Amino acid sequence: MKTPLLSIIIIAYDMPRQAFNTLLSFAPDYQQDVNADDYEVVIVENRSARNMDAASIEKLPGNFRYFIREEEGVSPAAAINFGVGVAKGKYIGLLIDGARMVTPGVVRHALMAFKMNDEALVVVPGYHLGEHEQQFNLEHGYTEEVEKALLDEIDWKNNGYRLFDISCNCGANRNGFFHPFLECNCIFVSKKIFEEIGGASERFDLPGGGALNLYIYFKLATHPDTEPFLLAGEGSFHQIHGGVTTSGKEDRDDLLEKIREQLHEILGHPFRSPTVEFTF
Repeated sequence: MKTPLLSIIIIAYDMPRQAFNTLLSFAPDYQQDVNADDYEVVIVENRSARNMDAASIEKLPGNFRYFIREEEGVSPAAAINFGVGVAKGKYIGLLIDGARMVTPGVVRHALMAFKMNDEALVVVPGYHLGEHEQQFNLEHGYTEEVEKALLDEIDWKNNGYRLFDISCNCGANRNGFFHPFLECNCIFVSKKIFEEIGGASERFDLPGGGALNLYIYFKLATHPDTEPFLLAGEGSFHQIHGGVTTSGKEDRDDLLEKIREQLHEILGHPFRSPTVEFTF
């Protein structure tokens, strides 16, 4: 197999069903107009009480590589840097939250953007499965079983664009993609530029990485060399899994305040969504 041009790094922890759906959505028989030789998928899982089924992953195409690692902390930052370190591609895709399924044109359009500009920053809009954002969905009886039934109903494996039929805008971009993004949960950039921003800062040591995702997007979007491309017709779709900021826990407000304070401290200034001009 030739060296892939693109390495897609997916971070997982305690979400075996959701992460496996994400892997299926990056398989070459689901992604359109690309070959397995064009890209690889690097799965980095921090060990938990519920790990992914390694035997099922081994049955996926040969462009999938799976790593399970011990992590003493509660942040995915070190796992991200590990994934970047083992990635073979000149370009990387990053999904900090492995519960994000994608539509079938994501890989093809990311590769097209890099053909146009070696320093492209490719942004995929994010959505939540279900009628409401998931921290509010829980109040309306939304469960994993409800979500599985929705996914079965739309037959997403044969038409991934039907994920739009069962989703809503996420809170980070609730006004749609014509407004500034707070973060991006499926993002592509050259490995060189990712390393220039310092990779995933391991100072983000709060559960789930805290505001690490916002920080990475901010640093990449404001990098002087990147040209942002927005895949408006594609999407990443968050599945319910009890995540730190989407689980509706009673102490959520206190945790969010700690996350904001840490982001301010590491950035060195108050956070504001970067305003960029996208190529569509």
